[in-house]
Amino acid sequence: MFRYRKILAILFCLAILTSTIFSYADEEIEDLIDIAESKGKIIAIIEGKRKVSFDLKPDEKVLWSGSRGYLGAFLTNVHYFVISTSLDAWRRLPLKLNESEHTAASISPYIALLATRDRAVGFDATTNRFTETQLPLSAELITAEAEQYVALVITSSRAFGLAVESSAFTEITLGIGETVEEIKLTSSKATVRTSERLLTFEAKGSIWNEHRLY
Repeated sequence: MFRYRKILAILFCLAILTSTIFSYADEEIEDLIDIAESKGKIIAIIEGKRKVSFDLKPDEKVLWSGSRGYLGAFLTNVHYFVISTSLDAWRRLPLKLNESEHTAASISPYIALLATRDRAVGFDATTNRFTETQLPLSAELITAEAEQYVALVITSSRAFGLAVESSAFTEITLGIGETVEEIKLTSSKATVRTSERLLTFEAKGSIWNEHRLY
């Protein structure tokens, strides 16, 4: 009976998440996960009731952490950990040797985002899955930002957008000599102004639109 109630609670939570996503409402979302590191463990307190912990390796060090809305995340020197309100355990993504040295991390109520020199990784609270894409070789990482329903990673040669409930990053190539001049994220749209174009990525449709400025 307890297990049956637990499954119903998780399904109910996912239903709320999904219905909210479809509306793309610009609403204030309460933080439902508190996180902490203590005595070699990472800990999540979900909705003030459930405690979920994970034992770190003896030489594992926390480099970054954050929680917003339905998500909590930790970045260590060997793993990227994420948990959502509908999970009973931390999800972890192994990092390559020295991959944690040059990273940018961000978190929104629905998307946890990590960018390294080699790849961009997103975790979606509605699907509880990691989504990953390779970044261009030798490109400079400019920014990695997440807002409510969208996330954005920009390098010196490409921009990558990720929307809630999408299965992959969507990319657009920057031209030779094209520089990023301004970046703006709202709850469901990312806008990038370059020296030549105005680029927009919207959660609805997960597509890039472009407009030439000259």
